[in-house]
Amino acid sequence: MKNIAKLSLFIIFLASLLVLWTISNPVLAQAMVLRENASNQCIKTSRIKINSINPTPETNPLGAYYPGFRGNNQLVIYTPGFGEYTNTNEFGKEAIVLEDKVFGFCGSNCYIPKNGFIVSGHGSAKKWINERLMEGAIVKINQNTMMLESTITPESYLYKAGQRINDSKKVIVDYKRTLPGYQSKISENYLNQAIQKYNEARYILDKSQYEAGRDLSNMALKMADMSFYYAVPAVQNELHGVWLRPIEKNQAEIVKTLDRLRRTGIDNIFLETYYQGYTIFPSSTMATYGIKQQRPEFEGWDPLQVWVNEAHKRNMKVQVWFQTFYVGNENISRNSKHTLSVYPEWANFQRKNADSNKPMPSISEHNGYFLDPANPNVQKFLTALLTEITTNYNVDGLNIDYIRYPKSLSQNFSGYLDTTWGYTAFARAEFKAQYGKDPVELELSDPLMSKWVAYRQDKVTDFVSRLRSIVGDKNIMISTVIFPGHQDTATTKLQNWSVWAQRGYVDAFTPLIMSSDKYMAGNSVREIRSLAGNNVCILSGLFEPFTAGSPADLIGQIASVRSEGSSGIILFDNAHISDDFIEALSARILRKD
Repeated sequence: MKNIAKLSLFIIFLASLLVLWTISNPVLAQAMVLRENASNQCIKTSRIKINSINPTPETNPLGAYYPGFRGNNQLVIYTPGFGEYTNTNEFGKEAIVLEDKVFGFCGSNCYIPKNGFIVSGHGSAKKWINERLMEGAIVKINQNTMMLESTITPESYLYKAGQRINDSKKVIVDYKRTLPGYQSKISENYLNQAIQKYNEARYILDKSQYEAGRDLSNMALKMADMSFYYAVPAVQNELHGVWLRPIEKNQAEIVKTLDRLRRTGIDNIFLETYYQGYTIFPSSTMATYGIKQQRPEFEGWDPLQVWVNEAHKRNMKVQVWFQTFYVGNENISRNSKHTLSVYPEWANFQRKNADSNKPMPSISEHNGYFLDPANPNVQKFLTALLTEITTNYNVDGLNIDYIRYPKSLSQNFSGYLDTTWGYTAFARAEFKAQYGKDPVELELSDPLMSKWVAYRQDKVTDFVSRLRSIVGDKNIMISTVIFPGHQDTATTKLQNWSVWAQRGYVDAFTPLIMSSDKYMAGNSVREIRSLAGNNVCILSGLFEPFTAGSPADLIGQIASVRSEGSSGIILFDNAHISDDFIEALSARILRKD
């Protein structure tokens, strides 16, 4: 009996150790909580480690050279103490939390609410946000353990459905008041069904029938979504575009893609034609310069010609999406035909690597390499490539992307100067010849610093000024990809786009609006319009598909940018436009009929 008692105590001891070990293991702890709560009123609780709260380069060194100081696979919390916005890029996901409840989501650079905080994730942390958070989820931060806890209850689903019902009601009321002849019958039919299911769900939840209540809430949400999709009317003569990196291997696949997009009302394909330093078509310019003539996956045929031909058959246009100063992130030492393998002197250099004898990538820009806008041979090469395209193909537009320097930190952060770009042998020599000082020697307080900033801005502007002569008298629209937030963009990316509008160098701006916040989207268009005047049209670039957002949020963004004078929208990007987005867009908002 004593042996049995000892054995029992030993088993209890081992079980205790197992419990302690499991709790200390976040993955198993999360699994235990989910199993326990699966039978407890349909509650789902999840936890994840917080990497940093209000990160800085010093407190979060792994994120020091990334936008918002959020590193790879990190989950970061931003409170009002960080600033007004998170300053993150489009490769993450952010949840807006008000009073410990998820209010909504944002793709990047979220506004940080005064009475809340932002949960921001990249990589695996982004995946966690997508899978473990929703509107109405309860979120708690434990700063002692640096853990974030999310709890989704049946009421969370009801909360989300209620939000969408209110959104649809508001839109219908607004259009009835402001748009003569507005048709709302279909939208209101869906809305009435949503309200009915919502009330049923609330009643069932009050009876503690949680699973049935959750299911009814989801039905209410679906009806409310449909109401919202049909509430926002189409606008005539509005450009509807999509950025598209081609993966189609033949004419039949191109036709299939075009037909799918055309059904939604999309009429402009912004076709990635020159990207990561290679063309999709067999280029004589590339061959002349000794660079690989065509992307290897397209060798043996000319996809650009097929895209143009098939698009025009469908009354769709093809805009050439062109990565100007960005040449990709492959290991250039393994490719003797890469642009920077053939012309290493064309590479852009960061100040901290100014004396390096080999090209260095930008950590914060996909570990990618950039060309030097100041180098006249770079501009000559790119001019020749664009001339070849506009001469040999009946394209409808040029969409000039990466028309800037690589991003640096903002001036108010320590270490700013070391993160700035443009310190190439050519630029340093030319600037010194003009102003008597090597820019590497400049400090922020130096009177010549403003000259150095303007020098690099002007080099980008010089290339933009060439575009009219490249196009000539052809009916080709010239647009440039820009970033909202002009003051920051002009210093961190050296993209002084307001000058391009004032001087009439371009026809349109395609701003990258990476936030899911419809108000921020509208504000971005308003800012651009205030600086550009009516000299350019604004084609708002919306990232909701790319950031795994919701179709309803995309519809809200489109309505918002329209109200601020956007002449069209471009979706980023085709690869992420799921059937849910197709359903939403084809309901009413982009229809031409």
